[in-house]
Amino acid sequence: MSRKVKRVQERHFSAHHMLIRAASVAMDRAKEKRPGWFYDELSAMTFAALAIEALGNSIGERVIDGWETDFESASPIAKLRLLADRLGVTYDKSVEPWSGAIELVKFRNRVAHAKPQIVTSSESMTQEEFDKRLFDTPKSKLEKMITHANAERAVRTVETIRDVLLGKLDVDQRFGLTVDGWSDHAFADDA
Repeated sequence: MSRKVKRVQERHFSAHHMLIRAASVAMDRAKEKRPGWFYDELSAMTFAALAIEALGNSIGERVIDGWETDFESASPIAKLRLLADRLGVTYDKSVEPWSGAIELVKFRNRVAHAKPQIVTSSESMTQEEFDKRLFDTPKSKLEKMITHANAERAVRTVETIRDVLLGKLDVDQRFGLTVDGWSDHAFADDA
């Protein structure tokens, strides 16, 4: 007969870890410029934007009483401003990482609420230029936002905001927010 073991695991899940990691992995893939890299940049930017709000909610629950009922439905930028104020962090929308966060949330909203668009383009060029750009397609406003530089900025923005805000928390408030870890232990189950 096999001996029974009781296993107990505990993890304090916070979605911002998963979302920031997804953004970073997509950015690493985009750097390789393999076929489909445009979609890796899109993924990096989208996941970074989602991580902004998840991070705000994770920290907000720890530092502001009534967060879920009073602030859960606020805009991601309003959440960041509120948290920055509460934690004594200077929030200036004209400088990084806050300006990057504003652009990232605008991008997220464009993706989430995308509408069809007729895209037209007209330009004169030499035959040589035409031959080089034969398969170029006109891009929508949304597609023009998806660039390597913007994807890198998106990942850098969310990582910086994470570091700045978490750096202002007490050690006990950081548990589960700084790293995604878990505990695991087992013992004989004689029951």
